[in-house]
Amino acid sequence: MEGGFENKKTLLLTMTVIVLLAACSTKQDAVQQLPNKIPVTIQILDKGGKYSKFFVHIAAKGYQTKEIAYVPKDKTMIVTKKQFTLNLYTGITYTFQVSPTTYDTIDEYLAAKKASGSTNEGENLPISKIQFTPSLKNNKFTISIE
Repeated sequence: MEGGFENKKTLLLTMTVIVLLAACSTKQDAVQQLPNKIPVTIQILDKGGKYSKFFVHIAAKGYQTKEIAYVPKDKTMIVTKKQFTLNLYTGITYTFQVSPTTYDTIDEYLAAKKASGSTNEGENLPISKIQFTPSLKNNKFTISIE
């Protein structure tokens, strides 16, 4: 009876090692299948020339291949430069929404939103929206604010 227990223990240990090895190799393979990140230059064209800070919201849809899944991503930031660079994945479509803002930082924006329950609705600032798919030949674009 004890020999059966030892066989089960050995089988369990062997199965655990196999699962761990498979998990490690799958994760490594998935990382190698992600598309490359490249620097993408984004220029904000303020046609009226009256804004100095911009609220930028970036959203990327997810996708799935047979082997991996890339989950949707969102990023929000405030920029004070009319040209900046982000590292983005090639072949993934990003949606950029840009509007002028009076806030200096995201923390300030979130604090004001929390205090009032919403953002400054009275501003009625223009919003520009563009979709962009980075590639080695397509690594810069301009967003116009009128």
